[in-house]
Amino acid sequence: MKRWLKYIKPYKKYFILGPICMIVEVIGEVILPKLLSVIINAGNAGTLTVGSSMGTMSLMILTAVMMMAGGVGGSYYGAKASVNFAADLREDAFAKVQNYSFANIDKYSTGSLVTRLTNDITQLQNFVNMMLRLALRAPGMLVAALIMAIIIKPTLSVVFLVTIPLMLLVLTSLIATGFMRFKNLQKKIDDLNSTVQENVTNIRVVKSFVREEHEKTKFEKANVELKNASLSAMKVMVAMQPIVTLIMNLTTLAVVWFGGRIVLKGGMEIGDLSAFITYVSQVLISLMMITMMSMFSSRAFASARRICEVLDEKVDLQDDNAAFPELEVKNGAIEFRNVSFRYDKKAQSNVLEHISFSIEPRTTVGIIGSTGCGKSTLVSLISRLYDADKGEVLVDGVNVKDYSLKNLRQGV
Repeated sequence: MKRWLKYIKPYKKYFILGPICMIVEVIGEVILPKLLSVIINAGNAGTLTVGSSMGTMSLMILTAVMMMAGGVGGSYYGAKASVNFAADLREDAFAKVQNYSFANIDKYSTGSLVTRLTNDITQLQNFVNMMLRLALRAPGMLVAALIMAIIIKPTLSVVFLVTIPLMLLVLTSLIATGFMRFKNLQKKIDDLNSTVQENVTNIRVVKSFVREEHEKTKFEKANVELKNASLSAMKVMVAMQPIVTLIMNLTTLAVVWFGGRIVLKGGMEIGDLSAFITYVSQVLISLMMITMMSMFSSRAFASARRICEVLDEKVDLQDDNAAFPELEVKNGAIEFRNVSFRYDKKAQSNVLEHISFSIEPRTTVGIIGSTGCGKSTLVSLISRLYDADKGEVLVDGVNVKDYSLKNLRQGV
């Protein structure tokens, strides 16, 4: 949580005003059914007058306006807070990636980094927006509607003892299932982005070696896997709505059945029954909103972990211990002294092994070899895009590790 406070503090005004506006809307939603029940009860009893009805209607209109103001304000401040939160987070993540070495980039792949800086941060943005709008609104409406229902008719409120545990059991099962599926979905998005990025970047090579059909097959496989992962995740979301609607309808049916019998016996006003049914719907809708938050939070938490991995990644090339941080490259003499290098540090064989040579300033040297023999890797060691595992790489007689990265790369 401490990490995210950095992105919340500059916009704390929006993070405070948004939930407050939503609380105002909740108050209106709880008051409105009660005011309506007053009119219905008075009309049923024959005591409704023009003056009393106009007074109650005025309160209902005022309540509706208050609800509208709260809803609009909550949406506005929620959007402002979430968009700024995501923009600052994306800027920090991008700045971190700029400091990555090639080894760090290889660890994640370019496609994965693109997904993390775009799709994953967008997921967090949507989650923050949703939380600001629903985090207080849903629990607030749940508690307030439940209290109002109990005040109206405690005996009829027993229906909640069956409905709420049943709803929680079903929704908890859906959340547990959805979490793993959304996590898998993000991985498949990574894979597809990596496939597209590799193909577009190396399109000349693909065409030169007539590998179009191979690339099409590769893309089709990644695309089908993403489609299946998306459908698998969406099935959970699709199943939620009808299940919740069924439980709400069964609960309403039970309330109408038992409440109607109470009304016929004179133990309850018909207006109170109408308000009670509305509060039942609000309680169940609140539970559904809480579930939706939990469902989206499972995907957002998966995205948050992936973003934290990027931010927490230790950059393996640093110049903090450079012996000559102010030194600049003057002539450009290059020397390799018994250099060995491997990409995977656990691998048994080296990509480059016992390489020694020197290049004088203002001379041209051609490096010739088959594809994948290490030509680009050799050149990358000069500017410290990678660090040699053994031996030394020197520029102007100074080990490249003793330069600052900025001065070395500017000179090279």
